[in-house]
Amino acid sequence: MLVLDGVGHTYSAGTPWAHVALVDVDLCLRNGDRVIVVGPNGSGKSTLAWILAGLLIPSQGTVTLDDEPLSIAEGHTAMAFQHARLQLLRPTVAEDVRFGLDIDDTAVDNTLTDVGLEPARFRERRIDELSGGEQRRVALAGVLARRPRLLVLDEPLAGLDAPSREALVQVITRLPADLITVVVTHDTEDAARIADRALVLGEGHVTADGPVGEVLRGVAVP
Repeated sequence: MLVLDGVGHTYSAGTPWAHVALVDVDLCLRNGDRVIVVGPNGSGKSTLAWILAGLLIPSQGTVTLDDEPLSIAEGHTAMAFQHARLQLLRPTVAEDVRFGLDIDDTAVDNTLTDVGLEPARFRERRIDELSGGEQRRVALAGVLARRPRLLVLDEPLAGLDAPSREALVQVITRLPADLITVVVTHDTEDAARIADRALVLGEGHVTADGPVGEVLRGVAVP
């Protein structure tokens, strides 16, 4: 279980350029939770995503996983970015999926299958030959190969055409049942398919947290 207790974050704290991004966020995520995080630009979504992924230490409060401080060094969390090309570091698909890992060809093929990419077609493909949607799925394969307990997806559906979007939605719905999945997005069209819980941010505060259908219909959540 991942717990945020009184988490806040201020960029450039103590300087004239200080900017408060998050304020007093309390959040509990259990194994298998699928959460969509929405809110306008500047609401704190990206800051929360980086904190959940272990990439940013909050200025205030604590983040714990099973009662231990969250650390990126443990490899329990992972993040797939919107601009997937910046996350793909090796020339071919298979090389990128196994980058930094001691896994065999079968494990690579299984992970590619999990993200809807046929291994025989994609294993040796060069990264620069892939479409934007395919690159996102390869980046996702790379992080899933690390078997994280929590996965943060940053705007996974932004800018995709209809077939690529549907393919990625299908991948997200088939993610491991015990994986905590957090989808940070402006796009709520397929929210009910990829999440069962919605978190709304506004000016750094959590303004709603509850069942995705109720929250996104604007129903007040206790």
